[in-house]
Amino acid sequence: MPNGNLGPDYQLAMRLSNIERQLLALATSPLLLNASTGQTPGQPGLSTDINGLHLFNPSGVEDITLATADGSANFNGNVNINGNLSVPNGSISNTALQNPASTGQLSAAATNFAIPTTPTTVASGTISIPAGYTQAVVTLNVSAGAVNSTASADFLYIQAVINGSAANTMPGYAGPTGGWAWAGSTKTAVLTGLSGGSISLSALAQTQTGTWGANTSNRAYCEATAIFLR
Repeated sequence: MPNGNLGPDYQLAMRLSNIERQLLALATSPLLLNASTGQTPGQPGLSTDINGLHLFNPSGVEDITLATADGSANFNGNVNINGNLSVPNGSISNTALQNPASTGQLSAAATNFAIPTTPTTVASGTISIPAGYTQAVVTLNVSAGAVNSTASADFLYIQAVINGSAANTMPGYAGPTGGWAWAGSTKTAVLTGLSGGSISLSALAQTQTGTWGANTSNRAYCEATAIFLR
């Protein structure tokens, strides 16, 4: 009831002063200190406290926590990111990844083949590309030994070939009529943009001046290793 002695202006001033004091207290109070969506034990919901924000699944188990102490986030379920994820370099170790690398291997051999004066595949094989891997570091070593069946001295060449790309080679010398020669070649390739399929590997052989006939002593080998990366 207004105080008749002090007048209505005084009563209005007091009311305004009380409102101001209440607004100031409200502005400085921790409004969300224990806010929630009505989450109770065993029920889904969202709650906050001095430790952070807590999200509970339909079984009432806390699945997501955002901590106020250090800004960390903990997710107990799957996390879908519809965009690019940027993290500091080196912050994710290989042990935290599922199969960051895979390997493949090839051993192939051939014998009793003829060798013409044009590049001819004498041994070959493939390494399958595992699903989910888009890059590969491949090393191929090839070697061959053969008998020169011609009446003239000649040279044997062999090249390592990865997916159609051939390496350089150093020739091996063979004397006439039964002379024997050996040659080898190595190639390494970094392949990108892979998506299934396989990697083709082969050994190409040729002579310089004449075709060498098939012989059981003519042998060729391919040894390859591939390291696949995602």
